[in-house]
Amino acid sequence: SFFLESKGDDQLLKTISVFFEKKGFPLYDWKKNCKEMFSNKDNLSIFKPSRNAVKNLKKGLHIFKTTGYADIGQSLIIQNQLLLGIECIEGTDELIKRTAKYKKNGDKGVLLKLSKYNQHNELDLPAIGFETVKNIKKFNYEGIYIEKNKCLILEKEKVVKFCNENKLFLSTINKI
Repeated sequence: SFFLESKGDDQLLKTISVFFEKKGFPLYDWKKNCKEMFSNKDNLSIFKPSRNAVKNLKKGLHIFKTTGYADIGQSLIIQNQLLLGIECIEGTDELIKRTAKYKKNGDKGVLLKLSKYNQHNELDLPAIGFETVKNIKKFNYEGIYIEKNKCLILEKEKVVKFCNENKLFLSTINKI
């Protein structure tokens, strides 16, 4: 028990998956069975990222090259090319709320939602949903970058419609 507690979510999920696979229970293949919940389109919303959002993305991807190997979180908030926060145990929606108080004058800031490099993609997929986009709007961020074909979009049509109605971008990217 202590061994698993000290290793983080990803190690725990890998251990659980091995246990179930050895018992003859196959893992659910989200990407195969729920293709409509992912996206490979560059932009899901009408609105596209601004130049500042692209600069924030580049900064976020640079940071994620380091944090993405640690079992920390799947989300970053970047504003004015500065890291405002990394998702920890609190989850994405709380990250959005927490970092809003650190925003300065300048661009609105963006959320990046990416899978960790060593992430167990059957049991721990990055996901966004309607609450996420509502919080992005409420706390005045410009939009969201999600990883192409690796991030679940819960209530996808509702999420995209909300983004379009509220001038938020929802775009996909490939992390390196």
